[in-house]
Amino acid sequence: MRTQRQKESLVDITNDPDFNGIYDEDMNEDPTYDPNSPEEKAIFMKYAENIMLKLTFSTTRVQQHENIFIFETAYWLTNAIKYNQDYLDICTYQRLQQRLYLQKKVIQKHFEKKKEIRRGIAYLKLICFLIPFLLSLKKKMKVPYLNSLLPPFSDDKVKTERELPPFIYGRDFKCQNFDYKEHQYFHVHGGIEFDISTNPVESALDEFKENVGNIRECAANPFAEDSGYKEFYSVPVMEFYGKRKLSVHFAKMKLQFALKERKQPFQVYFHTLSVSLFVEFQHCPGRSSSPGPCGNVAKSIPFGMKSAVERGLSAVFHTFSRKTSSSTINVSDEAGYAIFHHAALHNRVSIICQLCNANFNVNQRRFIMFSQDSSKGDTKKERNGPTPLHLAAQACSLETTICLLSFKADYTLTEKRGWMPIHFAAFYDNICIIIALCRKDPSLLEAEATAENQCTPLLLAATSGALDTIQYLFSLGANWRKTDIKGNNIIHLSVLTFHTEVLKYIIELNIPELPVWKTLVEMLQCESFKRRMMAVMSLEVICLANDRYWKCILDAGTIPALINLLKCPKIKLQVKTVGLLSNISTHVSVVHSLVEAGGIPALINLLSSEEPELHSRCAVILYDIAKCENKDVIAKYNGIPALINLLSLDIENVLVNVMNCIRVLCMGNEGNQRAMKDHNGIQHLIRFLSSDSDALKAVSSATIAEVGRDNKEVQDAIAMEGAIPPLVDLFKGKQLSVQVKGAMAVESLANCNPLIQKAFLERQLTKDLLKLLKAFQLDVKEQGAIALWALAGQTLKQQKYMAEQIGYNFIINMLLSPSAKMQYVGGEAVIALSKDSRVHQNQICEGNGIAPLVRLLRINKIAEGTLLSVIRAVGSICIGVAHTSNPMSQQFVVEENAFPVLIQLLRSHPSVNIKVEVAFSLACIVLGNDLLQKELQEKEGFMYSDVLYLLHSKDKEICLRAGYALTLFAFNNRFQQYLILESGMITISIFEPFLRSTVETERAMAAFQIIVLAKVIIDVDHITLSARGVTILVDSLYSAHTPTIVLTGNLIASLAHSRVGIPDAFMTVGTIQRLCYHLYSGREEVRTACSCALGYLTYNAYAFRILLSECRNKPNQFLRITNNISRDAKINPAFLKEFQMQQSVGLPSLRYCAFIRNGSSEVISTYTVPLDMPLYVGINLTLNVH
Repeated sequence: MRTQRQKESLVDITNDPDFNGIYDEDMNEDPTYDPNSPEEKAIFMKYAENIMLKLTFSTTRVQQHENIFIFETAYWLTNAIKYNQDYLDICTYQRLQQRLYLQKKVIQKHFEKKKEIRRGIAYLKLICFLIPFLLSLKKKMKVPYLNSLLPPFSDDKVKTERELPPFIYGRDFKCQNFDYKEHQYFHVHGGIEFDISTNPVESALDEFKENVGNIRECAANPFAEDSGYKEFYSVPVMEFYGKRKLSVHFAKMKLQFALKERKQPFQVYFHTLSVSLFVEFQHCPGRSSSPGPCGNVAKSIPFGMKSAVERGLSAVFHTFSRKTSSSTINVSDEAGYAIFHHAALHNRVSIICQLCNANFNVNQRRFIMFSQDSSKGDTKKERNGPTPLHLAAQACSLETTICLLSFKADYTLTEKRGWMPIHFAAFYDNICIIIALCRKDPSLLEAEATAENQCTPLLLAATSGALDTIQYLFSLGANWRKTDIKGNNIIHLSVLTFHTEVLKYIIELNIPELPVWKTLVEMLQCESFKRRMMAVMSLEVICLANDRYWKCILDAGTIPALINLLKCPKIKLQVKTVGLLSNISTHVSVVHSLVEAGGIPALINLLSSEEPELHSRCAVILYDIAKCENKDVIAKYNGIPALINLLSLDIENVLVNVMNCIRVLCMGNEGNQRAMKDHNGIQHLIRFLSSDSDALKAVSSATIAEVGRDNKEVQDAIAMEGAIPPLVDLFKGKQLSVQVKGAMAVESLANCNPLIQKAFLERQLTKDLLKLLKAFQLDVKEQGAIALWALAGQTLKQQKYMAEQIGYNFIINMLLSPSAKMQYVGGEAVIALSKDSRVHQNQICEGNGIAPLVRLLRINKIAEGTLLSVIRAVGSICIGVAHTSNPMSQQFVVEENAFPVLIQLLRSHPSVNIKVEVAFSLACIVLGNDLLQKELQEKEGFMYSDVLYLLHSKDKEICLRAGYALTLFAFNNRFQQYLILESGMITISIFEPFLRSTVETERAMAAFQIIVLAKVIIDVDHITLSARGVTILVDSLYSAHTPTIVLTGNLIASLAHSRVGIPDAFMTVGTIQRLCYHLYSGREEVRTACSCALGYLTYNAYAFRILLSECRNKPNQFLRITNNISRDAKINPAFLKEFQMQQSVGLPSLRYCAFIRNGSSEVISTYTVPLDMPLYVGINLTLNVH
C-alpha cells in the first residue's frame, strides 16, 4: 500500500531541494522547554486530530479610479484548535501553542523558498480580492466575462477537494513536531481561507491616476497569443515606485445571461446522499476507529447530527433535520452545547445558514446544569455561557464569524468571564477574526472585559502569548499604556505567563514608556515569590535570544538583585537564578559585576547545599569567574575544598562542571595546584580515569593536566598517587576525544620531569601517541605531537631518540601542517636529529626536508615561537660537532633560496629575537664555506652592520647571541674577521658583563667569543684576550653544573681546531687532566662533550703525549674516550695507532712528574718546548685546582 501511494505522488517535501534541511535547525529558543520529551509528544498527539494550520488571506486596502481597482492583500498563518474549554483547559492550550509555534516558525521561515509557492501566493492574493469583488458585481446584477480572465477549462481539469488525502509517515521524514507511527495513515488538517469582507473603498492615489492609460494597455488581451491549456498562466505586471503590481482585465455582462443554463437538483441530491453516506462515512481512511454518525443514528439522532455538523456533512444534516423536530435539533449535549455551537466551532457555514433560515437563535448561549445543594438535589442553569460567535472567535472560524455578523449576531455579549468575542479572538491569536470584528465596530479595539481583571484585547493577547495579534494590534494603534485592575501592563502579563517571544518583540520596539529591563528588575526586587520566579525564568530565556541582551541585563542593574536572590531560602528560585547567571557569566563585565556584588561567597555557600543542579550551575559560574583572573579570590573563600567535596558525588554532569572549574582555577596558579594536593583532590581525579564514562575520563585527564602543569612538586604527587598506569590505559580505548585529553595530561606531567618521562617511556607510551599522528583530525595530531615532544625531555640524547621514533615522514608532515604547534614540534625534531649528526643532516636533505622549512620562513602570519624553531632548524642542519660545517646541507639550503628570505627577516622583522636567530643561522649556513660567504655578501647584500647593532641590545640574551653569530662568521676565517673589523668597532666592554656574570654558561660562551674575536676587539690585545678566555673556560670545567661542563667541553673541542697556539694554551693549565676526570661522570652528555674535546686536542703534540700518558697510567681510559666520543667528532689517527702499538708491545708509561710545593695544591706540568712553538704560547699560565 505504501509503495502504491508513493507511485501516486505521495512525496516527502523534505526531499525537495528547496526545502532540504528545513528541520535540521532547532527553532526552540527556550532552554526550559523540551518539545521532544515523551510527555510533550503525548499531549500534543492527544489533540492533534482537531488541530488545524491554515493560511488566511485578507484584503487590507482597496482604491478605485473609474473602472480601475488597486488592492493590497496580506496573509497570516493561523492555527485553530477545535475544542471548547471543557475539553481543553488554558494550561494545556498554552502547551499545545508552544509546540505549534515551533512548527509555525519553520513554515514562516521556509514557506516562500520555492518559486511555485510564491507564484501560488500571488494568485491567492488576487483571488482574495476577486471573491468580494465578484460578489459585489452579483449584487448589481452583473457578472464578468470570465474568458477574458482565464481560458475555458474542461471538467476534467477543474478538480477541488475539501480535505487533503491521508498521509503515511515516512521512515526518513525529519519533522519532529508530529509523532505518528510508521506505515500508518493519518490526516493533517489545514486549508486556505479568504476574508470576503473589506475596508471601505478609497480614492486612488494621484500616481495611479496619472498612469491610467498604461495600466489599461498592459492589462488588455493578456491571452491573445497564449491560447490553449497550460499549467500556469502569466499575469501582466507593472511597477509603480518600486512596487510590482498585477494588472488584470475582464469585461462584464448581465447576470441573467450568465445564469441561463443553471438547474437546481438539490432535493434529489440530498435524498441520494441520505442512503449512501451512512455506509461510506464509516470507512474513511485515516480517521480514528470510533463509530461514525450513522453507526449511532438508531440509538441517538442528536449524536448523529452533532457528528455530521462536526465533519461538515451539510447534506446529511439536512436529511436529519427534515426528519427531526426543531426541539430535538436544538437540544444541548451533556456539556451544554447545542448544534449551533458545534457548527460555529467547526466553521460549518452552510449548516449555520440552514439554522438561521430556520429561525434558530443566533445568540444562543450554552446552558450548564450544575448542583446548587447536593443534599437537596437542587440544580441550577448557568445562562451566561458563550454564544456561537464566541466559539467562532475562539476557533478561528472566519467564515462563520462573517456569516453570524451578517445574521446580526450580537458581538457585545459577554460570557461568564466578561469576555466578548473580540477578547476570545485576541486571546486565541486569531487576527482575521479581529479584523472582521473591528470592521464592524472599531471601538472594540479597546473594549474591556466586564469581569475578572477587566483586560483589553491587547492585554489578553499578552496573557496568552499571541504575538501575531499583538503585532497587529500595535499596528492599529491599540493603547499599550492600559493596565488591568491589578496594575499589570503587557510586560507584567507576558512575564507572569512566561511568554518570552512577546517580551522580545516589545524590547525590539524600543518604546521608552515600555521599559522591559527596568520592569524585570522591579519584579526581581518585589516581595511576591511568583513575580520573582517568573522574572528570573523570563530573563533566563531572553538572555539567549540576542547577542546584545546580556549587556542590557547588566546595564539595568540586574546582577545585584540576582545575587540577593541567591541568599533567599527558596531552592527553586536559587536554581533558576544560577541558571540565568550561568548564561551570561561568559562576559567579562558581567563577571566583574558579579564579584563586586559579592557573588563569589554566595556561590561557594551554595556548593554545600543538597541540590545537584545548584552544584552544577554554580561550578559553571565559578568557572567563568576564574577565567577572569579571580582565582585567588575564589581560593580565599575556600572554593577549592568546597569543589573537592563535590567530587565524591556520583552525578556525571555535576562532576564534569566541577572538574572544569578546578581545571581553570589551577591554570598557572601554584597555590591552587598545591591546595588540590593538600586537600586530597588528586585521588578523586585519578579515580575518574578508570571510570566507565568517557566524559569523566576526558575531563579528569584535562584537569590533571592543569593541576600538575609546570609544578614539579604536584607532578610528583600525581605520579605517586598512581596516575601513570590509568593514563596509559586510556590509549588502549577507541575514543579519540579521551585519548586527546589523555595526551594533554601526559604532556603536562612529563614536561621537565625526567622521572615521569622515564615512567611513561618504560610503558611504551610512544607507540600509542604515534597513532594519534595518523588521525585525520588536526587537533588530535597536534596534541599527539606535543605529548611526544614532552616525553623527549631536555637532553639531546632523549630528544634525538624521540625524533628517531617519530621518523622523517611524520616530521616533514608536521612541517607541512597548518598547525603552528605541529610546525614547532617538527622544527624541534629537526634540530634534535641534526644536532652533531651529519648522517641525519644528510638524510633530512635527501628526504626533501629543507623545502618545508624554507616554505615556513616565507609565511607572513606565523607564530614567533614556531618561526624561531624553524630558523634554528635551518642553522642546525648546516653545523656539526665542534663547529664543523656540512657542505652538502649548506648547498641544499642555498638552493632552496633561503638567503633572500633570511635577509628579509633580518632587516625587516619587528622581533629582535628573530633577527638575532636569523644572523646565527646565516653564520651556520656559510660556516667554513668561502663560496657561500661570498654569495651572501655580494649577491644578497649581507653586511655585518646588520648584526653589529644587536651587540648593543638591552636584552643580554640578544647581545650574547649576536656575539655568537659574529663568532661563527669569524671562526677560522681571517678575511671575515677583517670585514667585521671594518664594519664597526667591537670593544671588550660589550663582553665584560658576561665575563663577570654569575651565570656560568654566559661566562663560558663569552670566553669562547673573545678568543675567536680576539683580533677584532680593538681595545685589548689578542694575546691577553686569548689567555683570559682560556682561563675562564678551564675554570668552567670545575663547575658542579652539568650544562656548564657540557658547553665548555664542546667549546674547547671547537677551539682545539682553531688558530695555532690555542691548544697549547689549554695544555699549560691542566685541561687534559680535568677533561679526563669528567670521563668518570654519570651523565652521558658530559662524557661525550669531554671525549670530543680530548679527541680534537690529540692533534696537538703536547696534548697527544699527555693524553697518551693518561691512557697508559689508567686502565680503560682509552676505552672511555672511544666509547663516548661523538660519531662525527675527530681523534688523531696517529694517537689511536700509537696507543695500540704501545699496548701491543707492553711498553711502560710515559713519565709524568707532579710536584707538591709548600703544602699547596698547585700542579705544575713540565714539558720540553720544541723550537718551532710560537713564542706567545710560552706564557706561564698557572691554574689553581681546588
